[in-house]
Amino acid sequence: MRSATRLQRFHSRPGFLLKRGQQVAAAIFLEECREFGLTSSQYGALCALAEYPGIDQIALGTLAGLDRSTVGLVIRLLSERGLVERYADQRDGRRKRIRLTAAGRRALRQVAPAARRVSGRMLSVLPKAERRRFLLLLGRFLAGHRAVIDVKEVLQGKIE
Repeated sequence: MRSATRLQRFHSRPGFLLKRGQQVAAAIFLEECREFGLTSSQYGALCALAEYPGIDQIALGTLAGLDRSTVGLVIRLLSERGLVERYADQRDGRRKRIRLTAAGRRALRQVAPAARRVSGRMLSVLPKAERRRFLLLLGRFLAGHRAVIDVKEVLQGKIE
């Protein structure tokens, strides 16, 4: 039997598998949520704002798992659609805060069933007995790399 090729070894690396997993997740999200015209990044931002209205752009990006340039684009696109609004911080006028509009809250309610289907579809390829373990392992992986988002620290401004 022949040993694995370089490409096969590359395809079995954790980084490649995680990247492909993210591509699958994004494709499933787009299929399920196409009618709402939202990306998973935009949906994550709406979820974070529903939970923590009035947070700033840095906190929103961290809570939604977005880098600085992506969160700026997401906020701009959501703002153009009237789903979020930016306003000046009362203590520091240069700092902008963000909150959902009524249309944003409505959009979040409308997309919620489709977003729930995304998780179900992603996990449906695993035996029921392995789904929880899979999520547990992903959580441990992130924790081991200090990549779990600590909401309390983000809201206190300790993590950017």
